[in-house]
Amino acid sequence: MDPTVTLLFSIGLCLHWVMRAQMTTLPRPSLWAVPSPVVPKGADVTLRCQGHLGSDRFQLWKDGELREERNASWELAEFVLRKVDDVIDARSYRCRSGQGPWWSELSEPLALVVTEVFRKPSIGASSGHMTPGTTATIWCSKQGSSQDYMFALLEAKSLQVLQHQKATGTRADFSLPSVRAEDTGSYSCIYYRKTAPHRGSHPSHALELTVSGPLPKPTLWAQPGLVVNTGTNLTLWCSRPKLPSLEEVTFTLSKAGTREPLRQQSSADSWASFLLPSVSPQDTGSYSCAYREGRAPARGSEPSEALELMVPGSLPKPSLSALPGLVVEPGTHVTLQCRQPPPSSLWRVTFTLLKGGTFQPLQSQSPAGCWKLQLCLL
Repeated sequence: MDPTVTLLFSIGLCLHWVMRAQMTTLPRPSLWAVPSPVVPKGADVTLRCQGHLGSDRFQLWKDGELREERNASWELAEFVLRKVDDVIDARSYRCRSGQGPWWSELSEPLALVVTEVFRKPSIGASSGHMTPGTTATIWCSKQGSSQDYMFALLEAKSLQVLQHQKATGTRADFSLPSVRAEDTGSYSCIYYRKTAPHRGSHPSHALELTVSGPLPKPTLWAQPGLVVNTGTNLTLWCSRPKLPSLEEVTFTLSKAGTREPLRQQSSADSWASFLLPSVSPQDTGSYSCAYREGRAPARGSEPSEALELMVPGSLPKPSLSALPGLVVEPGTHVTLQCRQPPPSSLWRVTFTLLKGGTFQPLQSQSPAGCWKLQLCLL
């Protein structure tokens, strides 16, 4: 190639990358700590950096200096700190992600607090028993000056940070406005140095907070689907929110129209499965689930949203037709019309539209006093 042409090509390529770099701003990644940014001295912690779609390189920075760089897939990288030290590792961390020749901005800083260095603080509350909708105040105090320290309210078992607070005098007040039943649990607090190294105290003793009222409702879903053929093995899954105050609970499965629960199952997990083997048309109906604490006084949850299960076979087969026809141009408005057989003329029935090969309804409607239903597809 002619030297002049080669030079022009190189200049053009360089300008291309410069312009691309100016036009490309990679989103700032997220950095968090597992299991928590509050770590006992000598424990292990994992720092996870979540980048933008397509990120394949990651850097971890500590106190403004590059600590480690690595390649990773799935837009996520993990940096493991083993046996953390209260001086070397109790620092401020940031990360950034890269793609091609570009790097993102640095993430928001994450302060890693290493505890069990100072004496534990005291913890107290305005009341240990609250009614829903009221405001709970939890205070944390230490001996001596608090000028150079921050306070943190923690979930006592996991050490997850719930709130940070500056001190007022020798204590900090944490407010939980409009508490709900799910705020019931064990709380603790620590104090730690504002500046690096972020050395922290032993956690305070656990404070038990109880909020009266029903627990939040669970979620119920079906596998393989809501419409299944006779003889199919069906599993109903009941899932509750993860609440720190709950350990083992009893899940209950109920069917509308029956007095007693169909199934009960105790579990320390946040979910339970109920198997309905070889279902028949008699299993058609409305199902719900709930859960209850194992310890006294036991609180129960609200029931889940009702799940309508259908096992075809007990009623005459309907007919399905398409208007304007079965072969249409893209963008055409299509109406699928489902009809009961003329001899049946049942009232208060539910029509359900399915797509071949799936068990989940596309649409369901219950037209009052109608023997046919028009389901429109755009």
